[in-house]
Amino acid sequence: MRLDWDRRARVDARYWVSATEEATQASYLDSAERDAAALIEGLPAPPSPEARVLDLGCGCGRLTAPLSARCPQIIGVDVSAEMIAQGRAIYGEGLDLRPCSGVDLAEFEAGAFDLVFSYSVFPHLPPEVAAAYFYEVGRVLRLGGLFRLQFWVGPAHRPAENDTLSIRVYTPQQLEDLAALGGLRVLGLEEIDYRDPILDLCPVWVNLERVDPLAPVAPLASRGAVGAPSDDERGLEYSLQMYLAMRQADRGEIHAAEATLSEAIQLAPDRLEAYVQWATHRIEAGDLMGALKLIRELNERNAAAPIGWIYRARLAEALDLDKEASRALARFHRLPQPPEDLAQEAASVAEALDSKPKTRRKLKRGKPSA
Repeated sequence: MRLDWDRRARVDARYWVSATEEATQASYLDSAERDAAALIEGLPAPPSPEARVLDLGCGCGRLTAPLSARCPQIIGVDVSAEMIAQGRAIYGEGLDLRPCSGVDLAEFEAGAFDLVFSYSVFPHLPPEVAAAYFYEVGRVLRLGGLFRLQFWVGPAHRPAENDTLSIRVYTPQQLEDLAALGGLRVLGLEEIDYRDPILDLCPVWVNLERVDPLAPVAPLASRGAVGAPSDDERGLEYSLQMYLAMRQADRGEIHAAEATLSEAIQLAPDRLEAYVQWATHRIEAGDLMGALKLIRELNERNAAAPIGWIYRARLAEALDLDKEASRALARFHRLPQPPEDLAQEAASVAEALDSKPKTRRKLKRGKPSA
């Protein structure tokens, strides 16, 4: 988990913890104020200024910061050291943000908190990690303490074990079973006004109270690295990175967009969209050679992508690298059933090459003149 969220934080920490449609700093701040207000309003009673509060999975402090004015003793913890570092850079050292193991809350004593909350964290955790954290939340809450979290309850939906981005949905009984691990009682659920188009389901706020002894739970090893992302997770993360790059480019933030596209390429080096979009930015900046270098890399990674060879032929022709352009066209024509529109583009490049004057140098024989 740590490697996954460190990687995402390096792209844009605010975007990955808020995922707003606008993907701007203003929308990040608006979402933080809105979600912080919803968190407090849904509690049985508002926390006092003396309340000891834990933000579990705080990211870069999106909710920790606005709630710190009401609850000065708030602490935020997150598995991603990169998220914590960026949060400290955004909000300063006055906000108590700490990295954690990703499996427990061992640095805190039993009964250390009056309120624990978690937003958009547990649905992304591998099930065994979620179970361990329900236990740990119960351990660090005092009797009568409250746990409020954003969750998904409905027909069970379980992505791959090592997927830390896709949403997991738990049945009502599974929620009860998780609560029992931490000696927690479910007080109620509130539907959040958002419907996921894929799951066709709305998330919920869940309120729980610490009332019973803890169930025995075996400790987990650190989840700093759990293997490569699953295919579904990689595809979702890649799509979200491409969306972010598009919004950055729309705002004229080309350098940031290209940095995001670079991260997308590292995540999925065989997919063509990031190469093409980055090359397009280079073309618009007048850097045809920079664009050609990107497309050459695409050709090496994904030689079966017809558009890569067309881009390479067109760029090479524009740079008067006619032999490279001709070789790119030859590679394109060897592909099985290339798309008709690209075949027309190939013909256009070939025509441009044929229309160029042919230079023939004649060598004079004999002795050079004195």
